[in-house]
Amino acid sequence: MTTTHRTMPRRMTAEPGVRFGIANGLLAATLLLVSVVRLDSTGTDWVAALAPGLLAIGLSWPMTASLGVISWAWFTGFVENGYGQLTFASVDVRRLATYVVAAIAIAALTRRCRSWTKRHAHV
Repeated sequence: MTTTHRTMPRRMTAEPGVRFGIANGLLAATLLLVSVVRLDSTGTDWVAALAPGLLAIGLSWPMTASLGVISWAWFTGFVENGYGQLTFASVDVRRLATYVVAAIAIAALTRRCRSWTKRHAHV
């Protein structure tokens, strides 16, 4: 007796490029929400540093790092400066490095927590 194996079609959100686009949209929405709530510069800085790592679920390390760069560009261009102007003073370069490292570290922690939860789930 022969059985046919039907494969389920892949979801569009399983594609890395689609996930990256969704993460970018959520990052922009998060930063817009922060501006509507009128957080101060320090609060916005924290959100902009933490959000990329939390939004990077299922993304590769380079994509995660680029979310950190994109978040830095949004913060530097519209919070620190005006009208999207990016600057590369020493504080800006340090902030860029911080955002990228934070995105990768937070993404690594969330991946580790998700894998630990899957291994230790009691069903």
